[in-house]
Formats: sequence, structure tokens, C-alpha cells
Amino acid sequence: MSIIRCHSAKFTIPALRMAPLSDIINRNIRNTGRRRFGCGGPFLRSREVSALNWFLRFFELFLRLGWLVMTPILLTLCGKAMGLRFGMALRSAVRVAAALFGLNLMVNSLGNTLSSVVADIAANHQLALEITDAGWGASSAIASASAINGWIVPLYLAINWVMLLSRSTRTLNLDLWNLWHISFLGAMVERLTDSMAYGMVAAAAMAVVLLVFSDRCGWRMARYCQLNGASVANGFATAAVPFGLLVESILNLVPGRPRLVLDRSPEPREALASPVAWSAVLGAVLGLLAGRDGYGIAQLAMTFGSLAFLAPYLGQALSGAFAPLSEAISTFSRDKLKIKGNIYLGLSPTSSLGSGTVVVVTMMVAPIITFLAGSIPGNRFVVQGDIVMLPYIIAIIVMVCRGDLVRSLLAGVLASSTILWCSTALAELFTLSAVTANAEMYEQMGTITNFCDGGNPLAWAAVKAGEYGLAGIACLVVLAVSLAVWNRDRIVSGADVGAGAVKRRPKHIKGETIHSETAPEAPQAAPVQPEEPAAIPESSQP
Repeated sequence: MSIIRCHSAKFTIPALRMAPLSDIINRNIRNTGRRRFGCGGPFLRSREVSALNWFLRFFELFLRLGWLVMTPILLTLCGKAMGLRFGMALRSAVRVAAALFGLNLMVNSLGNTLSSVVADIAANHQLALEITDAGWGASSAIASASAINGWIVPLYLAINWVMLLSRSTRTLNLDLWNLWHISFLGAMVERLTDSMAYGMVAAAAMAVVLLVFSDRCGWRMARYCQLNGASVANGFATAAVPFGLLVESILNLVPGRPRLVLDRSPEPREALASPVAWSAVLGAVLGLLAGRDGYGIAQLAMTFGSLAFLAPYLGQALSGAFAPLSEAISTFSRDKLKIKGNIYLGLSPTSSLGSGTVVVVTMMVAPIITFLAGSIPGNRFVVQGDIVMLPYIIAIIVMVCRGDLVRSLLAGVLASSTILWCSTALAELFTLSAVTANAEMYEQMGTITNFCDGGNPLAWAAVKAGEYGLAGIACLVVLAVSLAVWNRDRIVSGADVGAGAVKRRPKHIKGETIHSETAPEAPQAAPVQPEEPAAIPESSQP
């Protein structure tokens, strides 16, 4: 089955008004027949439909509370279940939500500033291509218009718990508000194949893949972000994990394994090792490329430097707030679950943004992919408005590369170039899906796509599998199950917690940097007083 091509913006598909989740599912259940589920006519009685409506209304109420309200509630329940006192669990959960809120404000400022700069660079150097950047709102509309979006929360929770009980994953994902990114994957397959069943299976398979990827983030978050027991299972940001792992594997073959790591502390000792200094200089360079005057260049330098200054403070606040939960997770995993390593609580990708290196690498990657867009074979898309999603992808890559500046830059350029190519490959199907969801907004924009979801490599893989019908979807399921079995073997043996993965301390620019990647350093013993030589045993000296 081939993708429907649409080279004109003149569609006659009527717009769909958004409705509550229960109404969407109820309408789909009553009117669904052989075309979607392979059965003739309605298959649920009215009493069963009513019970399903109440079930879906519960999840709708849950999601309407928003992440800022529900995150501390879920973290409190998890902390209490793992043995923390209720007051301690509540205090830690509220502080975690507050730190995430601060990081969210920071990344919004970074994305908005970067978006205006990239738009000016593209205009000054005439880099615009034929496909329009519709922003992340278009993919959200596509996901919301599909009935899969109403099923995604219970479907994902069922998959997550089955994998946890079978020890196929360590991650209990609490980031339920970003599950619409997985709904988008299923909606694209549904639009291509005209089968909701295929879309649901594709979304379920990609949920398994993302949970396996999130386990690759867990021990790296503990050692780089000081968030022991946390991970990220986001639908688009976590898809960048393979690019970081690929670059790490290749550069680890270089003799000596050289590493260039900027100072991650809030107060660096050397200017050359400071992300603030790097960000200020890069801000001035971006201002020159964007054609800003002297005042604009100075403002950009101060803006980006200030964001790089704030990031480590917010990261420290988050790690400090999460510390009681980390201790409870470690104790629970060791004493109750009897497993090597910890289980992970899946947080928003915002949790990985607490490093000035993320700001530096984002500022490097953004202009590079803007200038390279026209040179990528087959690419017809330059990201502009949706560049606000780039920091989330870079944050995952920086964490996987453990803060190495060169490796993060290479992986970021590789991931972003791949995303641009995938965005072009899926642009026609994306346009048709967006116009079907909201013709009034997207009908006159021509061929459209976006950076975060339209270029998600997992979306491209799911659509390519859907082109081959049942055989392709079956291959997708086999891939997901194989990854889950492989991940289970690593969890049971403890091979996935990073033990012995890197045995060298990284070489870095002068100044303080992160601790050794192999294990936290032993605490320094108190100095021995001359008059009491036996106060500290010799074996306890570092």
C-alpha cells in the first residue's frame, strides 16, 4: 500500500471539531464495523458502552488536572508505596514539581529566543525550502483527532505494568501527559492504512521500544544528572537515544577515549570551562548571523548566557528535591524486588535540562542544521518555529554522552539531520492527516510537517511498516518483542546498569567537571590530626 500523495493545498475534507475523549470513543464503538475491527456492526452492548464511558471519563479528568498537579500526587503515591513517610514523600514530590516548573520556564525562554534567531538566519541567507514548518500543534491536532488518543493511557499503562512484572523494563513512566506523542505514531499508521487496529498495534509496539530506550537513560541520569532512580520515556525525545549511543560506541574506539566535558557546577573555576562563557560567545555569533545590530547582539549574548547560568542551579534543585525518592527507590529495589540496580520513575524530558552544556550544544546544532538543510539528500524542510523542541532532544543526547561536548555535538547534528529527512519523507501524509483534523487551520498552508513528531524516526519506521500491511505490522511487533526479551536478559543479569562501561576519568577543559562515570567517588575522610594518628584507620583513607 503506498502513501497518499498530496501536492496541493486544496483539500475538501471537512474539519473535525474536538470532542471529549469519551464521546470520540463512544462514537467510534457504535459506528465501527468490518472496515476497522473486522466485525459486522456494533459489538458492545449499551451497558458495556456506559461502563467504558465512565472509565474514559476518569482518565479524561485525570489528564485535565495537568502535569503540575498530578506529578506531585503520583510521586507522593510512589514514595509512600516504597516506604517513605507520607510527609517526606509529599514534600519531596512538591519540590520536584516546582523544580520541573522552573526548568520548563527556562527551556521555553530558550526555545522562543532561538526560534526568532533561526527565523532571521533563514531569512537573511535565503534558506527557506518548500515544506512549511507547522509547529508541534499540528501533530497534537492529528493525535487528538484520532480515536487512538482516547485509548492510549489505559493501553500504555497495561503495557508498562506487563513489562515491569515480567522484568522487561525498569521504568514506571509517570509522564502520562506526553503520551499523545505515541498516539500520533498510531494516528499516522491509522491514516495510512485506514485501520484503527493497525494504528493501535503500531502505537503499542512503539511504546515497548521507547520503554527499552528509557532503560538506557536510567543509570546515565543517575551519574550525569544526579537523579538516581529517574528516567525519560518521552515519545519524541527518547527516540534520540540510539544516536547518542552510536556516537559513543564509535568514539570509544579512539585510543585513549578523549573527552571534552564542560564544568557542570553552578560556579566554574575557569572561564574556558564555563558554559556561561560559551553561551555568551555563541549568542553573539548567532546575533551576527541573524543580522542583528549591536544592541541585539548584546541582548542575545546576555540572554543565552543567563540561561546557561540558571540551568545548573535548577538541576541541583531538582536533584536535591528528588534525593529522598532516590533513597526510597534504591532501598525498595534492593530489599523488596531483589534486583541488581534500581527501578526508574519516568519523568518529563524537562528533567534532563539542568545542565549548561545543553544550552551550549543546542546553540551549536540549531544554526548548523539550518545551513545544512539544503545539502541533505532528499530534504525539502527547514525547521523554524518547531526549533523550540530541539533542546529536549539535545538534553537526552547530552545525558547519553555524559556531557561530552564533541560527542554531543556530533550526535545532535546526526539526529537532527535524520529528523529533517524523516520530516520530508512523511510530509504528504502529515499534511493529509493535519487537514483531516483541522482543515480551517492547515488547508491553506500547503505541504506541512514539523520537527518533533513529523520527523520522529520511530514515526517513519511505523509508517514504513504500515505500507506493507499486516506483514509490516507483524514485523514491527516482532521487533518490539525481541527488544523486550533482550532488555529482560540484561535486567536479570544486571548488565544494563552501566557497571564497568567506562573505566577512565574523562579528560576535560581546565576546571571542575563531573565525577567519574564508573561510580560515585568515595567520600573524603577527615584529615588526620598529628596528635591522634590512629583516629582514622588506614584502610579508610581515599
